[in-house]
Amino acid sequence: MKKIVLVIFPLLVTVISLRAQTVYEFTFSYGARQTPADYKAFFIDNNDGTGKVRLKFVAANDTVLADFDVKEEYAENNGSCKNGDRLYYKLQNPKFIESKDPGFALPGYLCFKKEPVSGLYEPAGIMDNPADCRADLVKFSSISGISQQDLSKEFVLRYFKVYEPFYRSQFVTNNSKALTTSELNTKLYLLFVSNVTDPLIGVADRKGMEEAISLFRKIKEFLGISAFIYDTVTGPNFNKQTVLNRINTFLTPGPNDIVVFYYAGHGFRMPKDGRPGPYIDLRDLQRDQFLRYQDNSLSTEDIKDMIRKKGARLNLILSESCNDTITKTNPMVREPAIAGKKGGFGMNWSTQNCRDLFLNTTPTTILAAAASPYQLAISNSDFGGYFSTFFRNALETNLGYSKSNVRWENIFDQAKQQTETKAGRTWCNDEKTVKCNRQRPAVNIIYGRF
Repeated sequence: MKKIVLVIFPLLVTVISLRAQTVYEFTFSYGARQTPADYKAFFIDNNDGTGKVRLKFVAANDTVLADFDVKEEYAENNGSCKNGDRLYYKLQNPKFIESKDPGFALPGYLCFKKEPVSGLYEPAGIMDNPADCRADLVKFSSISGISQQDLSKEFVLRYFKVYEPFYRSQFVTNNSKALTTSELNTKLYLLFVSNVTDPLIGVADRKGMEEAISLFRKIKEFLGISAFIYDTVTGPNFNKQTVLNRINTFLTPGPNDIVVFYYAGHGFRMPKDGRPGPYIDLRDLQRDQFLRYQDNSLSTEDIKDMIRKKGARLNLILSESCNDTITKTNPMVREPAIAGKKGGFGMNWSTQNCRDLFLNTTPTTILAAAASPYQLAISNSDFGGYFSTFFRNALETNLGYSKSNVRWENIFDQAKQQTETKAGRTWCNDEKTVKCNRQRPAVNIIYGRF
């Protein structure tokens, strides 16, 4: 049965946030070269490989506030460091918000270390160069995980000015131009297809389904559009004919609507089909293992064409599945740390960014597969598929108030980069002797009606 979320009147929602960022405040001493002894650092980790650091200290009796872009890196400069237990954040592109460049070298990297029990990366200290992954760190004197409740005006003003995006995202009402009547009447359709009872990857697929429904519901609520209508194909209904019926009868968008088709499960390549998109396996392998896979599957490329012909404003066809031969299957891994750190909260969203992506007047169709041809897709029971996780992280980050001129291309580029980097560093067996194969999502963005 389809589920419908309607609004009777435009929602007065100006603040919706997800767990896209992890925020910390650190203090440390750094005086070995007669530089200032006491530093405070405010670190925003976007969980997509990027972030921001505000560094505050006193030099020559002046308070210095420096802004850095942050890039996630691993220690791979020599054999002993390769695939080590440290994660680095390189501080680059310094800008001085208060006072001027003090004229001496500032810390180069934040370092997080993997905790052996939890497997999660935790803040450890700073260093100048990560070439030696076993070098001693300048340890943080204090570490505070910052929650939304900690962000009082007084606290935020220690690191940001009232005109800056971070401050405005917390304390200034979103005054973007109101949606038009046509935009408010937009409907968002989500059809999620998954064999959530699959003994190998069903737990991860169910997690992905729950996260997807939550994400798109929040997008609907934030924009204040007229309806979020979703349906799932799972359990006894999980088969090819049901999926075709739902595409034909459930997905009935108008020209200004949004359609999301989301698959999480087993996938493969069909012999002699050179198109990059995978086929989705619509057999319940506990119930239908003797059915021919050739007759009980659908091409994501064909699904894309079927949905695109319906003429919606935006079509997202997302496949969290393998894209290799039928005899290979999705690795399920246990280490959650490779795919992100714990904690975090969301930066408030920008109406304009959400509008630019989901209500753009240029009709757009996107087919995004978790893996390129002849690659496998990695999953984890804690958060679901790697690609889906990093797609959500990138989307949430780009919806944030601190971003501007957002584009789908940028979101999927970030998702691809993070998926490839993290999957390539993940152990695919419990003995930690085999690394997972390369996984790079395949994305095709098409503009215009069919």
